[in-house]
Amino acid sequence: LHPLDENVYVTSGLHQAYHHHMRVVTTDFGDSHLIRWAGDQVRRVYRILSNTQLATYRTSIVPEAKFEYDLSPIAMSYLEVSRNWYDYSTGLLAIIGGCFTVFTMLESSVAL
Repeated sequence: LHPLDENVYVTSGLHQAYHHHMRVVTTDFGDSHLIRWAGDQVRRVYRILSNTQLATYRTSIVPEAKFEYDLSPIAMSYLEVSRNWYDYSTGLLAIIGGCFTVFTMLESSVAL
């Protein structure tokens, strides 16, 4: 929750300052191994994505460090769903059958 920890922002010249933009994204975890690992304590976390850039000011303006927070209207949701082995085999056979059908149609159209 501390995206700027252990980072040092030093300017190399006069009339420069860093601008920090942080986006806060809500992340929900469904029933997954992450919840079992955390002991059913963590269901919703807030991830902070940070972006930093160096801004140069005119000589008549006093430079200032800016910290902007943006609350994202979109939330991430992770849900772990297990699939059975026959779901994979059915999908694989469907792909193989579709490829066979397309190649057969192409071969019959070229043979004319």
